[in-house]
Amino acid sequence: PVPAPAPLSRAEGERQARELIANLLAQKPGQSSSNLAVVKVRGADRRERQIPATFAIVLTPTNYLNLYAVGSGVAPAGMKLTIIHTDVRPNEYFLAEPPVPGAAPAPPRRLTPGQLMQPFAGSDFWIADLGLEFLHWPQQRVLKREMRRGQFCAVLESVDPNPVPGGYSRVVSWLGVNHPEELVLVHADAYDLQDRRLKEFDPKTLEKVQGSYQLQSMEMRNVQTDSRTVIEFNLAPADSP
Repeated sequence: PVPAPAPLSRAEGERQARELIANLLAQKPGQSSSNLAVVKVRGADRRERQIPATFAIVLTPTNYLNLYAVGSGVAPAGMKLTIIHTDVRPNEYFLAEPPVPGAAPAPPRRLTPGQLMQPFAGSDFWIADLGLEFLHWPQQRVLKREMRRGQFCAVLESVDPNPVPGGYSRVVSWLGVNHPEELVLVHADAYDLQDRRLKEFDPKTLEKVQGSYQLQSMEMRNVQTDSRTVIEFNLAPADSP
């Protein structure tokens, strides 16, 4: 058998993490797009509900935006999340809440870092998850490299030194490095403030569309509550939200 690679020293692990994250954050979508999606939430009571949604990518000359909009006719109808990605700068998050019946829609509000650890549309995906916010935490280290789901991966540990109550203290992620020009997230585990595993994230399937890989679905499992959410994307173009 091939011997396991020696564990990385802290200094080398931190150096590799800086390089890996810089390459990852430099990746940008090839073009703007908009797709329909279905958010399937199965609660701890085993009941499942489905929420229609739209997911869009908008490219600008200086950054790109991810837009998640919950379809009309369901609660919380009208919720819209905008995540602005600008190279190595921190993400910016804006949330438009569902309007109160009879009232005009409120403008989107900018979320503070402490407001990102909240569910989006009542799902197991928190707002921080949708923006991969852990990649912007100050403490990053590659622990080792190993195979996972058929991909050669760098195992990245991301630590939040000042976690918010009820949020994540650290995230361990497996980043596929088979093709350095196109890094992909293969799996991630999130831990609570007591360092107990809280959630497991899995991009379920990838499909190459117009030269770049796009997700067909992704799953988030809360191992403490035994709830699960799957977001399924229809990769056919949709109208912008």
